[in-house]
Amino acid sequence: MTRMRLPVTALLGANMFFSGVTYAATMPYASLVGVDTLGMSPGWFATVMSTGAICGTFVSLGLGYLSDKLPDRRILVLITALAGILAHGLIYLIPSQASFAIAMGLIMPLAGACYGQSFGYVRVYYVKHRPDRVDFMVTSLRTVFTLAWIVVPPLAGWIAAEYSIFDVYLASSLSYAAMAGIFALLLVEPRAAVQMPPPVRAKGASLLSAFELQPGILAGLAGLIVMVGAMRLLTLSVSLFIVSDLGGTVADVGFYAGITAAVEAPCMLLLAWLTTKLSKETILAAAGLVMALFIGLTSALNSMSALYWLLLLNGLGTAALMSVNIPYIQDAIKGRIGLSTSLMDIVAIAANILGAAGFGILAAGGNYRFALVCAAGLSVLGAIVMAAGNLARLGRLRPQAATG
Repeated sequence: MTRMRLPVTALLGANMFFSGVTYAATMPYASLVGVDTLGMSPGWFATVMSTGAICGTFVSLGLGYLSDKLPDRRILVLITALAGILAHGLIYLIPSQASFAIAMGLIMPLAGACYGQSFGYVRVYYVKHRPDRVDFMVTSLRTVFTLAWIVVPPLAGWIAAEYSIFDVYLASSLSYAAMAGIFALLLVEPRAAVQMPPPVRAKGASLLSAFELQPGILAGLAGLIVMVGAMRLLTLSVSLFIVSDLGGTVADVGFYAGITAAVEAPCMLLLAWLTTKLSKETILAAAGLVMALFIGLTSALNSMSALYWLLLLNGLGTAALMSVNIPYIQDAIKGRIGLSTSLMDIVAIAANILGAAGFGILAAGGNYRFALVCAAGLSVLGAIVMAAGNLARLGRLRPQAATG
């Protein structure tokens, strides 16, 4: 009897959608839950988020290194998904400052690596089965992740307004459970067991040579951290800015996130085309300037309706920083997909530290408008760092593959 094959690509697509739900359901509301609902001070909230980010740095590097060594990457994705069930389930079941601090500061560092580990697995799977379509599949699955941001935030905003804001963490916990179920199912599919042979270390080279990064890549990563940090500061501040300064509601926060994601999806198609014309460094530096323009203009607004008109800029900048960054980072350390992909988590974690620290300092007095002005300045700085470290790469056409 012939054994039925599992639809691996469809399952990976579903996994990325549920991964998007875990972020889209909770990220726009984190500061509203911690500060506005649970009564944490901005400084205490920032400390918790920064602690989680610092812990996550070491967790992600460790998992990235292990993923290139272990015979099966699927186990790591499953473990990180289980941690997500626990972390966000704890906030839903026991809504308190203590549970929020434990979940976000101690458990989510492991759960947060699920996103990067999923993309690491995706790249290795298609390198083995469809090497000619690797970049296309990574970009396509990142677009599926974005679809969750189109659908979920408005729905989550409505649920939070009509029922309880803590229900968004229930939705996230259930989504982590779905991801765990998908990878548990993939464990029984022989074709899904993939791994890349690790590169051979040069004779006499130290263990640290596995982590070697070129100066241009280091500058690019630093620029990304600053630009994404500005986005994190925006995310933490804008929901409170909408409610307190623009006269909006929790539902408006959801619509803000959902509309941005709806703009992102077609922008990603444009960016995919642009990567064949311009270097990734050029696109990412330009994205930082676009985000700075959006954040700066937002800080000057006095009405919610005006903000909606600016969301095209937000969607374009966010799409670049959240999609073009993936192939850029995965090529950072040649021959080590897992370790390179873990740098996605490192960039995100470092950006979270920067954004959370900035929020704790700049929003301590409730002046969210000033926090947005500073976020715009940070985005410009990140673009400058990216460009300055890669002057030779700016504007250059991507090398064409040889044909025969």
